[in-house]
Amino acid sequence: MVNKKFELYKIRREVRRSGEQYDFFKNESNEFGSPTGEPVFVCSLNGIYHEENSHIFLTTGETTQYRSKKIPNILCEYSEVKEIKVGMYTKINNKKYNVTGVTNIQEWNLIADISLELVDNVSGI
Repeated sequence: MVNKKFELYKIRREVRRSGEQYDFFKNESNEFGSPTGEPVFVCSLNGIYHEENSHIFLTTGETTQYRSKKIPNILCEYSEVKEIKVGMYTKINNKKYNVTGVTNIQEWNLIADISLELVDNVSGI
């Protein structure tokens, strides 16, 4: 049996020690539901930024290419992610990251992982 109170204590301690504050925003919409482009502050939370590896195999003809891609995440307490929704964004080191999902780790309602995706603002392609 897992002591959930102790697991939550360990996460809180680590977030206080090594975590940072992240502010989350959403784009404002007009009365018709169209985005106006104005950011609206939703909430801020303390969490730990980390990355996981994703692997892709591309097969073309007789060759196979192996590529890995980093997926950024923020580890935090589950109680702090109630307002976080897919489509919101945060800024880390002046780079914009969209929220692509919120995972309830082990379905314990104690620890959450917010999946992010870097917004690439390349123009002129």
